[in-house]
Amino acid sequence: MKAMQPAATSDVRREKTAIVRYRYSRPVMLALSHALIAPGTSVFDYGCGRGEDLRYLQSVGIDAKGWDPHFLPHTAIESADLVNLGYVLNVIEDPEERRSTLQRAYDLARRVLMVTVRVDRSLETAIQFSDGVLTQIGSFQKLYSQGEFKEYLQDVLGRRPHMAALGIAYVFKDEALESTYLASLVHRRIDSSSVQAMEEFSQDPVAQSYISLTSTLGRPPIPSEFAEYPLLLDRFGSPARIERLAHQHSSPTAIEEAQQRRRENILTYAAMMLLQGLKPVPFRSLPQELQSDIRMLWSSYADVFPEAKKFLFGIGDASMVRRYCETSSVGKKLPDALYVHCSAEEQLPAVLRLLLFAARQVVGDLEYNVAKISSDGRSISFLSYENFEDDPHPILLYSVRVYLPRAEYTIRNYSSSVNPPILHRKELLIDSLHPMYRIFRDLSDEEEKLGLLSSLSIGTRVGWSSVLEEHGVEIDDHRVMRKATMLSNPQMPASIPEEIN
Repeated sequence: MKAMQPAATSDVRREKTAIVRYRYSRPVMLALSHALIAPGTSVFDYGCGRGEDLRYLQSVGIDAKGWDPHFLPHTAIESADLVNLGYVLNVIEDPEERRSTLQRAYDLARRVLMVTVRVDRSLETAIQFSDGVLTQIGSFQKLYSQGEFKEYLQDVLGRRPHMAALGIAYVFKDEALESTYLASLVHRRIDSSSVQAMEEFSQDPVAQSYISLTSTLGRPPIPSEFAEYPLLLDRFGSPARIERLAHQHSSPTAIEEAQQRRRENILTYAAMMLLQGLKPVPFRSLPQELQSDIRMLWSSYADVFPEAKKFLFGIGDASMVRRYCETSSVGKKLPDALYVHCSAEEQLPAVLRLLLFAARQVVGDLEYNVAKISSDGRSISFLSYENFEDDPHPILLYSVRVYLPRAEYTIRNYSSSVNPPILHRKELLIDSLHPMYRIFRDLSDEEEKLGLLSSLSIGTRVGWSSVLEEHGVEIDDHRVMRKATMLSNPQMPASIPEEIN
């Protein structure tokens, strides 16, 4: 076999000797999270290096094997349900050998091929060599942009790849598995914090009495109708949050709302397939749960796609996107964008969730916690804030902005910045059922009361520090405190107590 022979990979050994992992690689972790690697499926790692991923997969009962021209050259090359081609294409200098290696890996895959390449272009000291670069240690590296990577896979294999993350793609052979994967992207995991809040509310004796009275009245009681209302406020936060929790447990329209959510999810799923130019998956190949929902909500499977096509057009209608941003039940609303924490994405209108999906088709899954949706629907930014829940005003580590009309993205890295952007009013980004909602809201209320949020300079760490210094306060564990140096200052404003909470 010509692919991956020593003539093209003699430098691979020098590159790989420095790579020793003590956990799954990111591609394998993604495949596990997407259930593409699971008990009962076989995995073959084509170019497995020292075999770290193989050992981890084998340790949890996965049938995993691999081959590498340097570290495991004598093992058999064989087919498997999932074939992993990880960081191999980057190090093959000969373009023809690169293509044949990719095709060979695809031929070995029975259900899906996973391909990973370097796309970060972070080798700043590298020099141009052929159609790639030579690193300082002399190893060849063919670098890709995300767009180039996607086009290359489609050109060589003739199949549309799914971008799972930056530099990570799935190319499916099994239509049923592809359908299940797409469906899983629509039915994103429900935030466990919301489930926890609902469980706590249903088990609280005072809340049970409130739910009972709600059912009797046919509406949530006003405070004067429920003597123990102050206890509910103390335990569960704002009136709006209490009303939502009660609604979850007592509303006669809850089933209708759940069905509407399922309908939107199925339309989103069908629109995703249309967006990617994929043919409808045969009904019998759909997950059983999806088949049941379609039977319940439509007279036939064929009726789904005309409706999905109209639904898909909604993401190109700027006025419609703006209206959904303005009327969304969750998110921080600014004139030009809607900001929402990832835990609250399920609460977004379906059109906005479809926009997020479209953006993920460009960059794949990213490690982020806040999404910014432009009001015209043309761009989506995935923002990663450090310690979102624990830090009262977390700093922005990086942002990935996807410009949808051209399927392009840009990355801004603030991790080494001395004055990065920071976040305020975190409660506006999350669902009111989030267990930290009240803590975030109370902090913002106190900051507002003291005039800390009125300055235009608070958007960066240096500006915010200056405002805190000017007012003689500091933030400790989501509480506003007087600075110790101010305690003995007779000129300190009397309106600032030792602890404000």
